[in-house]
Amino acid sequence: MQALPSSCPPLPELPPLFWNEVNKQIPHWQEFFATAGPDEAPAGKMREVCIARIKTRLKRIYTGKKNAGRSLFEMAHYVACLTVIDARN
Repeated sequence: MQALPSSCPPLPELPPLFWNEVNKQIPHWQEFFATAGPDEAPAGKMREVCIARIKTRLKRIYTGKKNAGRSLFEMAHYVACLTVIDARN
């Protein structure tokens, strides 16, 4: 498992494909925040959204209501975004 940002909710043991997707998305989010204006992507608001979405995806995975693979894929994007936000601050 990789190091998670301190603001990230605890995650279960996740497959290497999840972490591969996180690593693929980190450059996207770095570019996004590098080019976004201060009003376009406030870090505090983005952090709140990412944490809420991660929690939602975890609930879906635990309850089995939705496709777990899709939830993992979506969650990887939010974990990558949160990682970049926390690294910038």
